[in-house]
Amino acid sequence: MSHRAEAELGRRASKLGLWPLVMTIFFCVSGGPYGLEPIVQSGRGMALLLILIVPIVWALPVALLSAELGSAIPAEGGYYEWVKRGVGPRAGFWCAWLTYLYSCVDVAIYPRLFVGYLGGLGFAPELSDPVVSAVVRIAMVVPLAWLNVRGAATTGNAALMFALALLAPFLAMIAISIVPAFQHFGPLTAPLTPSGVSATSAFTLGLFVIMWNYLGWDSISTIAREIKDPQRAFPKALMIGLPLVVLFYLLPVFAGLQFVPDISKWTDGSWPAIASAIGGSSLGLLVALGGLLSAAGLFVAGLLAASRIPFVLAEDGYMPPAFTKLHPRYATPARAILVSAVIYVVLSSFSFEQLAEVDVLLYSSALVLEFWALLRLRRTMPDLERPFRIRGGFATVVLLSVLPTILIGAAAFEMVSSSWRETLALFLFAAITGMLLLLWKKKGTHSHRTATAGSMRAARREGNSEQSIVSAIAPTPTDTKSSHRSSTGSAEII
Repeated sequence: MSHRAEAELGRRASKLGLWPLVMTIFFCVSGGPYGLEPIVQSGRGMALLLILIVPIVWALPVALLSAELGSAIPAEGGYYEWVKRGVGPRAGFWCAWLTYLYSCVDVAIYPRLFVGYLGGLGFAPELSDPVVSAVVRIAMVVPLAWLNVRGAATTGNAALMFALALLAPFLAMIAISIVPAFQHFGPLTAPLTPSGVSATSAFTLGLFVIMWNYLGWDSISTIAREIKDPQRAFPKALMIGLPLVVLFYLLPVFAGLQFVPDISKWTDGSWPAIASAIGGSSLGLLVALGGLLSAAGLFVAGLLAASRIPFVLAEDGYMPPAFTKLHPRYATPARAILVSAVIYVVLSSFSFEQLAEVDVLLYSSALVLEFWALLRLRRTMPDLERPFRIRGGFATVVLLSVLPTILIGAAAFEMVSSSWRETLALFLFAAITGMLLLLWKKKGTHSHRTATAGSMRAARREGNSEQSIVSAIAPTPTDTKSSHRSSTGSAEII
């Protein structure tokens, strides 16, 4: 089918520069240390260990995967195109659909977080009214959705400003804690686990929290054609973003433990209180305000990344063609953006916190398909131009694919054991909705074939000549270009 909308988007849409791209990735993955507080309940030493070790087996492999495939196949849709090219169209569809469903739970949480942080600033009584809460969520989503409609560059610049503002108070916390750090390092990192808790139990307790806070490195690959020089900028942004996220997890937690060593006080939303213990109430207020910016940044980046999935699926016939329509001025998939924003704000009316950890399995399932595509493409397309290439040969690529897969398996086993009903319900919903979209695609293909057959019959009735029949089924110049794009694979985008 024609990919004219994608080509027009790549030609006309505003382009994202390096540092706005870095901070957009930062929000797709992190949004700062907010939400990381419960990991400390697994033990002071265990929390710091998880922050340092898990990125090696979880975040780094995904970042390297994204860097290689993003540089080799810088197509709109990102991981959808990678898996489609490496494994097949059906696998590509499931990768995209599972990830989009994951975003429906993940991104819908952020308006609720915004309301929660606003309540922490003293507005809790007013926000307890469901109507007021809904108005606040809508008031948050509307301008952020409009930023997305204006384009990736505008969205990325907003993410950059949000990140600088929310990280400044944490930099102050880190600076204040430098001297005490040298005095109390040993006591702060011991014991490894809480009293009476085994290392295995403590590790499991913190694992889901840290996996949640380190996923999403592939997310922004979906806007590849809206990035300046994506084959070089995307890998570079990932390599900057990874240590940035690790440092802004590790250092604030380490700083906080010096002043609040009681792990029972490390609960969701406790950063303002921890900051107040370090630098007084003014610093605590700034960190609380940073929570609002974190929720806004997470939403605006999540919407930017996820809204391109309906766009590319519609271009391939899995969704209504209306999603391919571009904004006349900004050349962005405005309908896909606005429909996604509406879905998120409606779902934000419900509490999905209990599904959040289970939801990670949807994303992880799609991630396994991406690693499969990485391995297949190394074998089937060894000569594909890869401006960024994972070093060490095929054996290293296999190892990098196996490490996160083992972690996913361990998380899946634990999740099925503890939350099998939620896990079953979520995957059944994913399977049913996915099959409906596949039927939509099949119906569209059948309609196209029926129309073609009708044209052939009409041609026979009119002239019954071979030339008439050929004219009826011959592709238009546009279709020929589309067919050439599909058959030549990377020719247009590499």
